[in-house]
Amino acid sequence: MDNDDLFFDDPSPPPAKGQPYKYIKPADNFRPLIPTATSVLYLAIITPHTDKYEIHGPASCFSYLLPKITDLCSNSPSALDKLESLQYSSPDVWGDQTFNPAFEKEGFTTFVIEGQRSTYTVLEILREKNEKAREVLPAPVYTVTRHGPLVHTYSGVGGKAKLQKAEGVAATSTLVGSFVERKDAQLAARMTMDLLVGEEKVGRIEDWGKAGKDGNGGVLIAMGLAKRWEVKVQYDDETLRRAREGAEVEGADLGWRF
Repeated sequence: MDNDDLFFDDPSPPPAKGQPYKYIKPADNFRPLIPTATSVLYLAIITPHTDKYEIHGPASCFSYLLPKITDLCSNSPSALDKLESLQYSSPDVWGDQTFNPAFEKEGFTTFVIEGQRSTYTVLEILREKNEKAREVLPAPVYTVTRHGPLVHTYSGVGGKAKLQKAEGVAATSTLVGSFVERKDAQLAARMTMDLLVGEEKVGRIEDWGKAGKDGNGGVLIAMGLAKRWEVKVQYDDETLRRAREGAEVEGADLGWRF
């Protein structure tokens, strides 16, 4: 499941014209995604009942993503049991279990957390061959994701049609990749948007923020007739903060790339 398998993987057609795309619940897939010396890993968090798609990462090793995964599983006894079964061997005749060190390195592919009232959260580990990003981690990099087409639905209010929030984020979102330089992330975002909208007539907005604001991330938005596409550029320094805290605990004196 390298990024080449994820780029522009168009979803199935909507069930009816003007309806948002629907997310199809996957099954658990505990096949490990073994990282290489040039690969990085991401955690995708998909919550269909709130129509959200989040990306955490990239990280050079699955163990950096594990605290977030454990936190997400903490409110689901069944998810905690599944996670423990991956981390440890089955109990022997004396009830003892053996820790599985390979899990912290190799992780899983898909993990479904069952919630209440038929809700669920899907965790996916994505792997990208990205030597440039791997070399600079844990310094922050620019991560690009694509979302859409999202469909605007309408509701009747006092005999008038009211435009609702665009839906379909969970079903149509995909990782594009990570980039060390801001200009490369911007170029990738614009190329991604061009491929998303194709020949459709749309209005476009680009917002890159001000220098130093929000880590210089950004968003590209295209709007057509009742449809919307978004390409987001995330600049997350969470990995750097965590690494710095770890270095301070150990008393290390490290230099960082900005």
